[in-house]
Amino acid sequence: MMPARRKQLARCLALAVGGLLALTVPAQADEVPATSSAPVLNRYCPVMPEEEADPALTLVYKGRRIAFCCDTCLGKFRNNPQRYIARLASLGAMPAAEAHDESADGEDDEYDDAGDGLSTHEHEESDRPPLLARVHPVLIHFPLAGLPMAWIAWLIWTRTRRDAWTHADLVPLSVAAAASIAAVITGNIAHDSMRFGESLHDYVHWHQYAGTTLMVLTLLLTALRLWRWTRLEGRWMIVYGTGLTLAVLLSMVTGYLGGSLVYGPDHLLP
Repeated sequence: MMPARRKQLARCLALAVGGLLALTVPAQADEVPATSSAPVLNRYCPVMPEEEADPALTLVYKGRRIAFCCDTCLGKFRNNPQRYIARLASLGAMPAAEAHDESADGEDDEYDDAGDGLSTHEHEESDRPPLLARVHPVLIHFPLAGLPMAWIAWLIWTRTRRDAWTHADLVPLSVAAAASIAAVITGNIAHDSMRFGESLHDYVHWHQYAGTTLMVLTLLLTALRLWRWTRLEGRWMIVYGTGLTLAVLLSMVTGYLGGSLVYGPDHLLP
């Protein structure tokens, strides 16, 4: 690969990071202050029906005040109201006194949407996550395996200086970088389509932050490795080695947080 071509590819990878970060942040609909004083409609959260809704945590949708159990569920409803709106008819009504007392305090967000309003017809909605969400557990294994392989290959090269190991780290690193993009995107889809207990909400957010940070770090390391194709010496060697070590450690943290979502926060304890 010619030096000019390598530099151009490295710049493209670096510039792509900002665009990828934008893709990983779910878009939210426009909101305006509420003027409705309607009572709270539901007793249980439409996103997590097993949890009781907090009448102080509401938004107004089509003139109806809807309560949620936590901020995360409220955000999920904003992002995709049609997914959860049909559940409201079966979630029970908030006790009248409690609903009116809470709805009179302050102003909540009013959410308006061009689609249909609240439906009173019950119909089944599958809770099975979409296909892209279901492939997330498959994709995460590539960064988890590729980064340690790249780190070991780099370590052998720095110790032996054999020509056979000069670029041995680049293949697993590139695979990890590409897979991390797909893992972050599918992970965000999984987050928006799956229900987690209230005790796991902090783990969900930290898992997202760690995964996105790992993606950015892996892309930067790949760009650096391509840029310094044959001249990874001196300070650049230190920067690359330090970054690669941090990426391996961060992948372990991300894996632990992901395991906490599946097996519980204490899954590594005896």
